[in-house]
Amino acid sequence: MVRSGYEWNAAHRRKIQAEFSYYVEAKRIKTELDSLPKALAIECLLKRISSNHHQRDYLENQFHRASAGIRGEDRMVNKFKEFTMKEEHLPMWDLNMKIKKWTVQIDGLLLTERCAIVMDSKNVSGEIHYNAATEEYYKKAMPGGEILHLDNPVFQLDKHINFMENWFASQGINLPVKGLIIYTAKNCVFQSKPTGALICKTYQMNGYLHRILRDSPLTAVSHPLQDIEKLIAANQVPFELSPLSETYRINFKDLKTGVYCNKCGGHGMQRVKKSWICSACGNKDAAADRLAVQEYFALVSDELTNRKFREFSGITDSDAARRVLSKYDLEISGVRKMRVYKMRKK
Repeated sequence: MVRSGYEWNAAHRRKIQAEFSYYVEAKRIKTELDSLPKALAIECLLKRISSNHHQRDYLENQFHRASAGIRGEDRMVNKFKEFTMKEEHLPMWDLNMKIKKWTVQIDGLLLTERCAIVMDSKNVSGEIHYNAATEEYYKKAMPGGEILHLDNPVFQLDKHINFMENWFASQGINLPVKGLIIYTAKNCVFQSKPTGALICKTYQMNGYLHRILRDSPLTAVSHPLQDIEKLIAANQVPFELSPLSETYRINFKDLKTGVYCNKCGGHGMQRVKKSWICSACGNKDAAADRLAVQEYFALVSDELTNRKFREFSGITDSDAARRVLSKYDLEISGVRKMRVYKMRKK
């Protein structure tokens, strides 16, 4: 069909307007978007699967373990507030570090002029047993006596000590590395521990730290502690979590779609102009789409398109979905309908 001059001009104007809007959105100040922490990501996944889903019990267990780990680390950090020593010392918490393809997550690191001390937190309750013959740990629930085998925490601590020794060497830093394992659960009872390993409870932690430092002579540290702290901080890498639907083999069709309402807990938020209103309770939240975008990357895939976001969020209009995605500082490849969004690596 041959277009009239008016029709051609109107279509041309729409094309120019669309290209201009893309340009304006590209230049607009973007909002940074962080990855969801593991515990929060699992909690979001639990809210999007049915109560009788075959993976629900396992996911609830994983959520409990992830949440307990965070609580345990918080107890360790709070207890350290009581730690004092005359010599300079600098604590660092929740470190994510990498040497080539070797990545580690270290709960705590104490920098002193005598040594660096790796602190590994374990929030495990019950009776803790150690079998010297097999070098295996297990716990018995209290009461009931159910046995659960545990990873040997000494092996993990040794791995973290070895990592820090290698990392210091790669940076030309001369500082010995020691380690301490802290069990943070309030109802934890040691029935046996390996000889030679430094393992304590939260209330004992500061005393054990002082014991390590008393046994460590002053070192000719090659760098000021503040410089080492800054170097470690500058070399943090983001914790990379695979989409949970892949990790736990959950089909996208099993997920409830929609945007979450932080008031009633449903997924019925509807896009109204530049805000979101819950169809169930009337709650209004202009920032509701932020969690929806974070959820998609955490639960579904590390790549997002306009169509996929509409399927996940329930937005029906492609322009509205584009405007939502354009608010966030995401890596973008492709143009127009072929555009792909990814979380920006920091």
